[in-house]
Amino acid sequence: MKFGILGGGQLGRMLWEASCQLVMDLRPSPVYNAEAVCPASHAGASIVVGSVSESEKLKNFLSTVDSFSIESEFLDVDAIENAWGRGRQFSAPSFTGLRIAQDKLEQKKFFAQNSLPTSQFVEITAGDFESFEKFKALHKEWQGLVLKKARMGYDGKGNLVLPPNEDLNFQTIEAFCKIAFAANSRVYAEQFVPFTKEVALVSCRSFAGDFGHYPLIETQQKKGVCFLAVTALNEEKNEKKAAEIAYVIATKLKMLGTFAVEFFVTSKGELLVNEMAPRVHNSGHFTQRAARSSQFQMHLKSYWQKKFDREDFDCTKAFAMVNLLGPEGLKGPVLKPKNSRIYWYDKEMTSPGRKLGHIISSGAQAGELPQLIDNLKVAEQQWQESLKA
Repeated sequence: MKFGILGGGQLGRMLWEASCQLVMDLRPSPVYNAEAVCPASHAGASIVVGSVSESEKLKNFLSTVDSFSIESEFLDVDAIENAWGRGRQFSAPSFTGLRIAQDKLEQKKFFAQNSLPTSQFVEITAGDFESFEKFKALHKEWQGLVLKKARMGYDGKGNLVLPPNEDLNFQTIEAFCKIAFAANSRVYAEQFVPFTKEVALVSCRSFAGDFGHYPLIETQQKKGVCFLAVTALNEEKNEKKAAEIAYVIATKLKMLGTFAVEFFVTSKGELLVNEMAPRVHNSGHFTQRAARSSQFQMHLKSYWQKKFDREDFDCTKAFAMVNLLGPEGLKGPVLKPKNSRIYWYDKEMTSPGRKLGHIISSGAQAGELPQLIDNLKVAEQQWQESLKA
């Protein structure tokens, strides 16, 4: 089978590496990317230069492969679907899933329509600016709210958090909404959730509908960007519930391959769906070391395996992954660290919060988790210090 990858960033790079590891069933995958130099090219991938907007180039690329994957949902889905065509032998990513993922308001509607637990929400229109009372009423009723851009928001970008004890500033709210509207994005208000932790489940669905998932993980954020992902201890009940929710999403949207669902855990220990991503996900990088088969390998296997081997999703009892994020106040070229433990993306430039690499540790016993986390934080701090030298 010949597989193509749309996008040469770190996720495209790791998908390409996985294709090289599955040589019995797959040839190394060509990567379609807007620029010749990218993280995937640094790893040795064959790059076909072109953008999704170049319809003939994209069509020609897709005609050379049996199927393909994406590394980002923020693409012109219509252009990709038209270039892919109909009646192909192998399945393509879920175009419906991609469209739902591109618009967070549509996601919220999808969750509600399918009776999946999620926070309350309401769309904000231009007419709402005529009165400050609506925002004050929602803020009081929900005990805090979050304004979100429906489109192009990620890693905490495109959100305006208004906690329960904070006085509302209508000018700030109006400015946020106007910027979103000017970018052709709808805006919605979401109930503020005073969660006790954030968790995520990385799952996989095969072309024939088989479903599997990795263990539930707990995530910690820095300014909306995932910083740490670790084994979610004592969350067996919520892992079962999360898997049930992920299965509904996978079935309803006819997902293909690896995808992630992110949740809030409330003070009562209940799950609320936050967002979903229809692709391999940052929170699943731990599988590169902690699982028998990584999320990237399972993503590719889903295109030809009807039934998964359940042992592929088994993981060590303890694991932790830390993201190496561009430090505040540092922009410009960045060199590859000398630490061999670091998985480096070979991005040539850094900026605050940009994902530059990650480190994974794993252990045989759950009791090892605190030490794994401490060790990773020390390694991350040493990396930060090395950038200042």
